[in-house]
Amino acid sequence: MEYYFDTSSLVALARYYHPFDKDGRLFDFVRSKFQNKEIIVLDAILNEAKFTSKGIALKAYPFIEEQKDLIIDTKELMPYSTKKFGNMVDKNFAVAALLNNGKVNYSIMKQVFLNSGDGKLILTMYNRLHDDKEAKICIVTEESKTGNDGKIFKKIPALCEFIGARCISLVDFLQTTSFYVEM
Repeated sequence: MEYYFDTSSLVALARYYHPFDKDGRLFDFVRSKFQNKEIIVLDAILNEAKFTSKGIALKAYPFIEEQKDLIIDTKELMPYSTKKFGNMVDKNFAVAALLNNGKVNYSIMKQVFLNSGDGKLILTMYNRLHDDKEAKICIVTEESKTGNDGKIFKKIPALCEFIGARCISLVDFLQTTSFYVEM
């Protein structure tokens, strides 16, 4: 299984779990999963992680930034069907109520979303599932399905549901892997 981490999950891993990793088992676990390409980080997520919470995720797990050959390059990423994906973004990914208030320049906001870590994650999942409907891939996110931040695009879990991609929380990820925490 390939687990595509979003920025919030990397930050949560560093903020809430790493401080309790006194013996380095979590660090070694994350490094091993990353090096074995089971934890996947996109370049857009890496760039966001540098500036989110003062780069806490990359300070806790510096190998992510150091092993650039394992980072997925999305600079040239295009949907397999540009028109179909563009229509999905316009009709299904945006929160209609926020678009209709007239205060949003939609074309700019759409481009910002498509270039963001979230947009690149969803586009990656969309393309991968088009190529292989049975691909063992999943996004790990700390976002909830319901939007409450006033952004015009829906949250990752809602977008995953729409495109048919799996999505789990960081806690669910840790529970489904071989990592065990003793209390």
